[in-house]
Amino acid sequence: MLIISLTIIASLFYVLATSHVLSRLFHRQGPSQKITIILSTVAILAHMLLLVNSVFRAEGQDLSIVNVALLTCWVIVLCVTTVSLKFPATLLLPVVYGFAALLTISSLFIPHHILLNSINVELALVTHISLSLLAYCILIIATLYGVQFYFIDKRLKRKDLAIVHSHLPPLMVVERQLYQLLNLGTVLLSVALITGFVFLDGMFANEFIHKTTLSLVAWAIFVTIAVGHVKRGWRGKIVVVSIMIAAFILTLAYFGSRFIQEVVLNKF
Repeated sequence: MLIISLTIIASLFYVLATSHVLSRLFHRQGPSQKITIILSTVAILAHMLLLVNSVFRAEGQDLSIVNVALLTCWVIVLCVTTVSLKFPATLLLPVVYGFAALLTISSLFIPHHILLNSINVELALVTHISLSLLAYCILIIATLYGVQFYFIDKRLKRKDLAIVHSHLPPLMVVERQLYQLLNLGTVLLSVALITGFVFLDGMFANEFIHKTTLSLVAWAIFVTIAVGHVKRGWRGKIVVVSIMIAAFILTLAYFGSRFIQEVVLNKF
């Protein structure tokens, strides 16, 4: 009952935060930061309590794909909300809040009970998982910045006055933040892969080969984009689309097989 209540509270306040931001998306002064922070803070705290109660159960730890997705989503929401305190993120907030609302409410209807009696893992594995999760979150945020960049750039080329006089951030600021996040996420992903190859066995075992291969493909795309931007000044629609493709491939690597096994095939 507690999990259901926390899920409803988190989803409700995410929806309220999304609605508030969207209602003043193109307003000159933008959405009220105070109202946005109050609504999102309640949602984030409820989301955090939901995670704690969902993962740590009396029977053991539930580390299903749904809870991992909830954790990843929570980290992304927290990061974007924190960034919005200093830099305008008017386009990003409704996206992350809206997705968080959808994910939290969906978690009530998706079966997920992968229970472990105890967590006993080595430092190397913890380091690899932590770096992988952090890299994924940062690269997903970079992807959102890429979408925001493309949206603003397209509206400016159409000479849309609404975008000029709105609260949306300057195009060059978004672009600079996009590549900063891309570079940071790519470095973290590189380190995560290196730690995996150095400290873990079976990276190319049958059960992990698809994850390793997809991660390497995504890493190669991210590295190519980052180097191309520095060396040849790559930017624009093609870069944004490439980042989205790489993010999709990385998502498949992290969640694809587990989603099929745990949700579609319902293997527990």
